[in-house]
Amino acid sequence: MNYYFEDFTETNYKTILQRLLHKGYEFIKFDYEKIKWGGGGKTVLWRHDVDYSLNRAYQLADIEERLGITATYFIHMQSNFYNIFEPSQYEIIEQIISRGHAIGLHFDHGFYTQSRQMSNCDEIEKHAGIEKEMMEKYFGIEIKTISFHNPEASHVLELGQDYYAGMMNAYSQTIFEHCKYCSDSNGYWRYDRLQDVIESNYEKLHILTHPAWWVPYEMSPYERVKRCVDGRRDSNLKTYCDMLDHCGRDNVGYKA
Repeated sequence: MNYYFEDFTETNYKTILQRLLHKGYEFIKFDYEKIKWGGGGKTVLWRHDVDYSLNRAYQLADIEERLGITATYFIHMQSNFYNIFEPSQYEIIEQIISRGHAIGLHFDHGFYTQSRQMSNCDEIEKHAGIEKEMMEKYFGIEIKTISFHNPEASHVLELGQDYYAGMMNAYSQTIFEHCKYCSDSNGYWRYDRLQDVIESNYEKLHILTHPAWWVPYEMSPYERVKRCVDGRRDSNLKTYCDMLDHCGRDNVGYKA
């Protein structure tokens, strides 16, 4: 299988977006009327499920802003890789919002099933509603959309309803019926290569990307995740060292 590692660079990301603009695609946010009927031209619904790195999300948001493009960034509250309540990570989300992008809820159904707090749609509505309210109050915005984290493992794709807890479902049957879907899940093209999809001239596209996969130079998916983990480790260690230095305390065991 050709995994096309060369596709997943910042340079190629910019090239892909420019190609879509050149072919006349309008980048839209989640809106069922536009998804169903469009505005008389080609449209692309571009979303990011932020699983591993808010820092990578910021880099893509910056590229998009420079091209006049807006996307939707789905934030995961239970991520093992970042913490939205950490000051630096909070600031990144604020920066993404300030660039005109939308924030959605990346809801981890599996987090609740593991703790036996969820077994039906009513409980999805309940817990998704709680997370929605928390993020809205924390960032002072309205959360209009939800995407499920690892939906195949959680068996939520079969539900497919349009809304959960008042939020548009990124995996709704309505969206999949009207749009050609393309995903970079696991760091490679799950179904069709995005460049081929773009050249096929579909009227409506639904593109899912994960920011951690898009890096400055060609790497394997494992190396890209390791890059995120190492970056967070180094940042946390620097925060610790800077705190001790600022307070004039000994950094016992530290070796420059």
